[in-house]
Amino acid sequence: MNLTKLNPVLAATLMQRKQIAKQVVSSERFIQQVEKLAGELGRSTESVAAEALIGVQEIVTVQSPAFGAAFDFGLGPMHTRAWTVDADLQGLRQLKELNKTKALVYLPTHRSYADPFILSRLLRDNGMKRNHILGGNNLGFFPLGTIVRRSGGILIRRSFQDDEVYKMVVREYLAWLASQRLNLEWYMEGGRSRTGKLRPPKYGLLSYLVSAIESGGADDMMLVPVSTTYDQMHEIGVMAAEEAGASKAKENLAWLAGYARRQQKWIGSAYVRFGEPLSLRESLERAASEEDGGGKWTVAKIAFEVFQRINRCTPVTAPALVTFALLGTHDRALTLQEVCALVKPLLAYANSRGLPSSPLQKLAIAQGVQETLEKLHESGVVSVYDSGLETVYKIEAGQHSVAAFYRNSAIHWFVNRAILEVALLDSTRQNEGGPLEQAWASAFELRDLLKFEFFFSEKAEFRDELKAESRLIDPKFRQRVAKATDRKDVLLKVPMLMAHRVLPAFLEAYYIVADRLAAQSTSRKIDKKALIDECVTVGRQYVLQQRLRNPECVSREIFTNAISLAANRNLLDPEAPDLAQRRQDFFLELESAVQRVAAIEQLDQMRSAQTAGATT
Repeated sequence: MNLTKLNPVLAATLMQRKQIAKQVVSSERFIQQVEKLAGELGRSTESVAAEALIGVQEIVTVQSPAFGAAFDFGLGPMHTRAWTVDADLQGLRQLKELNKTKALVYLPTHRSYADPFILSRLLRDNGMKRNHILGGNNLGFFPLGTIVRRSGGILIRRSFQDDEVYKMVVREYLAWLASQRLNLEWYMEGGRSRTGKLRPPKYGLLSYLVSAIESGGADDMMLVPVSTTYDQMHEIGVMAAEEAGASKAKENLAWLAGYARRQQKWIGSAYVRFGEPLSLRESLERAASEEDGGGKWTVAKIAFEVFQRINRCTPVTAPALVTFALLGTHDRALTLQEVCALVKPLLAYANSRGLPSSPLQKLAIAQGVQETLEKLHESGVVSVYDSGLETVYKIEAGQHSVAAFYRNSAIHWFVNRAILEVALLDSTRQNEGGPLEQAWASAFELRDLLKFEFFFSEKAEFRDELKAESRLIDPKFRQRVAKATDRKDVLLKVPMLMAHRVLPAFLEAYYIVADRLAAQSTSRKIDKKALIDECVTVGRQYVLQQRLRNPECVSREIFTNAISLAANRNLLDPEAPDLAQRRQDFFLELESAVQRVAAIEQLDQMRSAQTAGATT
């Protein structure tokens, strides 16, 4: 029997990992790539081939029914028992039909270690193919690694940037899987989000698939954006502590047992939604037809499009809106009525935009808001004081980053509105009428400042999105903002201003980085890790002094994005011109942005006072 002519999944099951590895390395394409790389490295073909074989044997996977069952019915419940899964079944049916002719590459958000188990269960329960899931070899310990590698999991080294042979191995193994039209899955964020929103994408694995298609190693693959959102997560407390400087626990058997133990308590729902699939070949063809022919930014543009599609299908959850309301109060405890008053306009905004959502209508009544608060209280995120005249609620001390994680799962839906508010207030500083040049300039400045934090549309589309936001504020917006006083009056009449609830944690984190960067010597190369460590310690001080008002701004993940912005502006290179002055200008820009958002908060307080006065 010629096993290679069997169904690839069945062949993999029968032949075992080493035999599959030999099949991969003996393919004509792989041999050619080994010879090419040997020439580039100035090494013998034999030595590169031997090293490559070891690498392939290390990462190759099979899909054994027995180990697949261990993955699904052993490991799966250990990781997923905490949630009821709410899935887009219509989307799954469409993917199942698409998979009849196209291989699928699932690109989910990464929030929890439960993510792959939830998606695998959904695929299995709906009669769909098992994915080949790429992950880090930090999960390769026994027995987890043994089960994963024999149920379709591909565990690769966490870092191999300088290992050209290993890079070739990973690239060619993915090309081989693609040529067999097998489905893939990986987390393009590169790791679990510590803030609750999408992290900047890592392009390496996607670039390998692009290379496979461009070189003829594969025909086409459909990229499938997947959003997995959780009401709450048991592991968030640990992740938040790591963000604030705690050391990360090493993954091992004891860690797995502890993780599984925490998942035994039900904590809410997990929402799985599928964005519009994207043909990789068609994306490459579109890029090639553009003026620049795609060029070096092609892969980045494709990844950016995938992440935008993920954001567009990510639902707004009840905990997201409730924590959104509470985090904007700066630790002032609120009665249930006050929480409801803050949630109501957020719910109205989500409804007016038709945002995808989990069951949110329960927030329209006080009982639904109270139930959400109680669930957050049970998990230690919200504190409840019920010994006075009325029960009051606030974010539990030390839990602001956890609350922010839930809020941030939906924050991308509110960013444009926040930017519009700041831009509109900025424009009130000019008394002349006419077109709002200052407002547009302010909006695009904020967009540029936060471009490593959020996935903004292209400039023309972004402009249209802000215009749509302005019509939500007032259908006759353009006619009513001719004068500066009119523009301020429009802001005072909206049900809730949002900028000071959306932007401060990010701008304050960027402010910390700009502050510490300005203090660095311009003659020395920046040590990014040391700079982030300094930002953590100084950021804590600034929060304790109330120089900054949002504890969740002390975030390694956001600091990293801010440093990426600084690098983009050439503020890290000690040989860059006018470095001291430009770093100081960067600091002043962030200081101004923080102050302008604080001005929105003051305006919102004025608006609230006027509203209260009108009702008394």
